[in-house]
Amino acid sequence: MKRKIIIAASLLALLAVIVAVSVGARRGEVALVETESVSLTPELVAKVSATGQIRPKEYVELQAEIAGVVTALHFKEGDRVERGDVLLQIDPVQTESETRAQEAILEASLAESRNQFAQISVQESNVRRDQSAVAVAEAELDRAAQQLRLAQANFDRRQQLFEDNLVSRDIYEVAQTELINAEGALKTARARLEQAVAQLRVAQVVLEQASLGHEAALSRVRQQQAMLRRSQDLLSKTVIRSPLGGVITQMHVEVGERAVPGTLNSPAATLMVIADLSVIEAEVEVDETDIVDVEFGQEAIIKVDALPNQELKGRVTEVGTSAIQLAASQTREAKEFKVVVQLENPPGGLRPGLSCTSEITTATRLKVLTVPIQSLTIREFPVGPDGGPIKEAPKPGSERDPEAQPERKEFEGVFVVENGKVEFYPVDTGIMGDTRVEILSGIKEGAVIVSGPYRTLRTLTDGDAVKIDRERKT
Repeated sequence: MKRKIIIAASLLALLAVIVAVSVGARRGEVALVETESVSLTPELVAKVSATGQIRPKEYVELQAEIAGVVTALHFKEGDRVERGDVLLQIDPVQTESETRAQEAILEASLAESRNQFAQISVQESNVRRDQSAVAVAEAELDRAAQQLRLAQANFDRRQQLFEDNLVSRDIYEVAQTELINAEGALKTARARLEQAVAQLRVAQVVLEQASLGHEAALSRVRQQQAMLRRSQDLLSKTVIRSPLGGVITQMHVEVGERAVPGTLNSPAATLMVIADLSVIEAEVEVDETDIVDVEFGQEAIIKVDALPNQELKGRVTEVGTSAIQLAASQTREAKEFKVVVQLENPPGGLRPGLSCTSEITTATRLKVLTVPIQSLTIREFPVGPDGGPIKEAPKPGSERDPEAQPERKEFEGVFVVENGKVEFYPVDTGIMGDTRVEILSGIKEGAVIVSGPYRTLRTLTDGDAVKIDRERKT
């Protein structure tokens, strides 16, 4: 056992010697580097590049709202049209026939409504007549009741006198007959009143039915009027007019072809495209990593593939707030956002659909410290109490104590050449131009930094010896 321990210790000692020799040899090597002195850049411009296509600010894809054969085309592709110009006509025979049929049905409904209204007038007259009959019957009933009271009083007197032998039986019987007649007249008057009231109720019910019939007739009239308006609207859509002034940029239909109503903006249903070419825009797709820097009103340079030697100026007029939605069959890892740039003084040769690239100026800095983009590198160091990197060697024994090891973190910075060696300086960066990046803090003007080559920068470590192979001039 003791022998094994001695052998293991010897191997560890040999390994330590090999590592030490290797590190010494590594530190003994002198790397050839390219350097550059940090200086002020007169102007640093940050740009965002994107690709897209030219389009007009206002354009419309005309689609038919009814099906039918195109019977007339009044313009061709490339012609200029004004708002309201008749562009084409669809065969109107079926829609016109339907309109005439709806007009006839509406006339019949109106006649029925007028007849129902006349019936209401008649029934109102009948109700008034029956109300008068009820009033007459009530008066006759009152008169019969009065006659009965008089006959009853006369009978009572004659009966008393007859019992006292003061009048003859004939006079008594006459009074009795008058009383019986008065009672019969009252019953007749009461029956006549009940008949008049019943007749009045019937007339009122018939009047209410006539009113309901008139309301139903009016509803049918309104329904037919709506159907007629629909038919007239469909008939008007057999003539398609231009909704805006512009140029017909695409024509997808010929005389004799069948127009099909579009559903969900189906491209197959588009008859023609009209564009107002007075205001031209470039619609580009900006990557999600750059969209946060794009704002409304920023200047942009547009290059159109069809005009390779001409740069067009413009300004951002629209910035998408959500990512562009792809079709279900398309897949893309990175997300892109729509940005619209309105062109200033667009040339006459521009056409919708032309491919283009844009460079949007997102920021400009004057007289700022900058370094080449390739000078920036990332190294991992332990984090000190102040949040900066710790470059000193760890204390003896701390490697075996995990709790004694500080947190490690990646820092972005540059290598500064000092006395034949390089030292890593963390820096804070600002905007980034085409080849240079703004330095906000970390190094000062005049510092000599390593700018290349990339292979050396990738393996360079803090404290390495270097030899300047070439010094770049800024």
